[in-house]
Amino acid sequence: MSILPHSTPAAVPDGVRPMGEGPFLRPGDQISWHYRKPGWQTGDASMITPMRVVRDDERGLVAWLAPGTLQEGQGTPEGERIRTVPLERRWLDPRTRIVEEWWGNGILRIAPAGAAWSVWLFWSEVSDVGWQFAGWYVNLENAHLRTDHDTYSSDHILDVEIEPDGSVHLKDEDELIAAIEQGRLTSEQAAQIERHADAAIASFRAGEWPFDPEWQTWRPDPSWRVPVLEGLDDLGTP
Repeated sequence: MSILPHSTPAAVPDGVRPMGEGPFLRPGDQISWHYRKPGWQTGDASMITPMRVVRDDERGLVAWLAPGTLQEGQGTPEGERIRTVPLERRWLDPRTRIVEEWWGNGILRIAPAGAAWSVWLFWSEVSDVGWQFAGWYVNLENAHLRTDHDTYSSDHILDVEIEPDGSVHLKDEDELIAAIEQGRLTSEQAAQIERHADAAIASFRAGEWPFDPEWQTWRPDPSWRVPVLEGLDDLGTP
């Protein structure tokens, strides 16, 4: 696994440890997956997603985001979801804490220990007949730091999409440019993020474990209930 320096400083609580260091959770346990901006302070908006642990060990964390999961997300005071804010002010507008529902099919997220990205597996069709694998989404981010039941990272805006046939392309390059122009990132940080993208693509082409075919055929335990994140009743909806 290629390991490069962080592009942005971590905003994490005291007492965190690197991903891949025990104690570890068991399959089916709940873990909350946090994304915080650099310099995050208590009360600031973030993304917090409750998930079920699939595997948690020295290699890293594998967790399941179930359809219908309610998560803490980010909105604007005017009620817009962040993804709908025009790009020219995407990184300038203030953000508020809101409740969002994950409306799509489930996602299997894999956070390799020490890596500045996580690998997300998507399925376009999910039924009793079968699941249609739709490809990998590599979310560029700080290497995760965690406590017993929470894991923390900072999103790096640029992403990598990998089709089921192995074709690769970058996503959100325009957002990365806007983030530099609006002061969210420096040019040096953006260049490091691009190097992380290259390292993630190399990981895919080397067939490293987050891209192992076994994950395409993985299925969640049918007894698992959708996890509940504490504190959602105190937040608004867009």
